[in-house]
Amino acid sequence: MSKQLIHSYQDKLDAVYLIKKQGNIASVARFLGIYPTLLYTWYRQYQYGGPSALMPKSCVQQYRPEMRIAIVEDLLKKNVSLQEASAIFGISSRTLSRWLRLVKERGFTALFDTIPNHVLPGMPNRKKKKDEPLTELEQLREENKRLRAELDLIKKVDALVSKRCNPTRRSALKPSKD
Repeated sequence: MSKQLIHSYQDKLDAVYLIKKQGNIASVARFLGIYPTLLYTWYRQYQYGGPSALMPKSCVQQYRPEMRIAIVEDLLKKNVSLQEASAIFGISSRTLSRWLRLVKERGFTALFDTIPNHVLPGMPNRKKKKDEPLTELEQLREENKRLRAELDLIKKVDALVSKRCNPTRRSALKPSKD
């Protein structure tokens, strides 16, 4: 995965001004070395929200279910593209797409579900502060888990190495004549 570039507010604003001056997103994208879709997103955000729409967001925004429902209903009524809706509402097109998919699959009640994005199903929800030291039992369990994973890895590597070094040749093996 490539390293994500973070563009400053001034970079975004300069790019939008270049687009307004030249009128061609593709040529500005080539000049700046930025993907045209990203420039198009910035330009749309600027059109709908002005310069303040290009400001970086300071925290993760959480939307009330009523607001989610209103936004999805508006999207379905107006039939606009996800990129345009993203610029209008200031919400990522990925989030809007997820909300639309949920509504199509399970109806509007699905927007009331609040599952934190950072916790995956089946994973323990560990909210332990880094300042708190682990107890001896927790340290031993962590070490045991790490050692078991190491052992499993060694077994897999051994199996792969032995498979490469000692390939079974079916043509060399002949059935016995009894």
